[in-house]
Amino acid sequence: MQQTVLKRAVFFIGGYEPKTPEVFFSRLFRQVSRFDALWGYRSEISPVDVTQNNEAGAATISTRAPEEHWSTRTDFNFLSLDKVVLRDFARPMPVRLFHYLSAFFDFWISGAAFHFFNKAWRFGLYFVYPFLVLMMFALVAYSAAQVTAQWLGAASWLVGVLTFVLALSVAGKRWSIHHLMDLWSFSLDFIRGRRADADATLQRFAETIVAKARAESYDEILLIGHSTGGLLMIDVAARCLSIDKDFAGSARKVVLLTLGSTALKAGYHPAGRKFRKSVEQLINADQLEWVEIQCLTDAINFYRTDPVAEMGLAPKAGQDFPVVRTIKVRDMLQSETYARIKRNFFRVHYQYVYANTKPYWYDFFQICCGPMFLSARVEGRVVGGLPKKEATSL
Repeated sequence: MQQTVLKRAVFFIGGYEPKTPEVFFSRLFRQVSRFDALWGYRSEISPVDVTQNNEAGAATISTRAPEEHWSTRTDFNFLSLDKVVLRDFARPMPVRLFHYLSAFFDFWISGAAFHFFNKAWRFGLYFVYPFLVLMMFALVAYSAAQVTAQWLGAASWLVGVLTFVLALSVAGKRWSIHHLMDLWSFSLDFIRGRRADADATLQRFAETIVAKARAESYDEILLIGHSTGGLLMIDVAARCLSIDKDFAGSARKVVLLTLGSTALKAGYHPAGRKFRKSVEQLINADQLEWVEIQCLTDAINFYRTDPVAEMGLAPKAGQDFPVVRTIKVRDMLQSETYARIKRNFFRVHYQYVYANTKPYWYDFFQICCGPMFLSARVEGRVVGGLPKKEATSL
């Protein structure tokens, strides 16, 4: 039986951020060149084909290793949340602030936030970070109003309001508070089924994936979600199964891969019943595999948790679903690179999808462009393209 991947399809959803296919692939191509430099490979990349509505982009990456005598073609598809995110960003700031505060207190009242701190205290701190900064801005604004009250009297409240607005506009943008406020608002609205635009977008993603899986013969299909994209890709995978009950058998291996996923923010929430039903649908799909990658250094994930068990669900008897693996960012990067990024928790969070600067078993581009099936790479924690004994001519 063929042990290597000759042709693969990757479908990728990133986190909650505005990014067009052109911008995404520009970054991806730079990372591919670093991947080639590390491993001594040669990758050729096709021009990017962008859909008419700019919602998805695709490029073919053909990678070969002359010394190891293998070559793999990957059809890489980026599924863009750009329009959904920019629609949120365009709302007036008072509206964004109101929706954020409503979401923040909803996560507490529902009990979900207590699970965050109980299971992943670093994620809990990430959750409260925007609120604490807003409270700091409010305290500064209150102090400004108090200081000016002796001169302005009752009008000093205007000074307080202006101080808060200025702090939120300048420091809030610099510290990503605007972005994080919208992220939590979106997350809650999605969990509660209040995002018809996102639902329609994810349905189109699923239809695109199923259509491409039917049109081509692939050895491996990877459905990859990073960060909030992990939550959304779980939903998309369930939609694919609803469209085509045989979708999980459309390639030799169809694998859901979640990287630094925040899916448990939906899994823990009492209103996440529909989401948990989607996870049950994945459990019941016999041929579908799921790999979850987590990292201690990354604050924006639920380290050392089994997402299925945490949702009160159970895989089939004898089934390891998902396969959960932890990684160490410091082992993926040269010491000077790691020292530079380790205190930037957003940059650490992105390392899942960046090129390594040191050989390590977890390598995003070995997974996407290399010759091994993901399940075999994860099981054996294989470093490089192939285990040395398997590096034979194709």
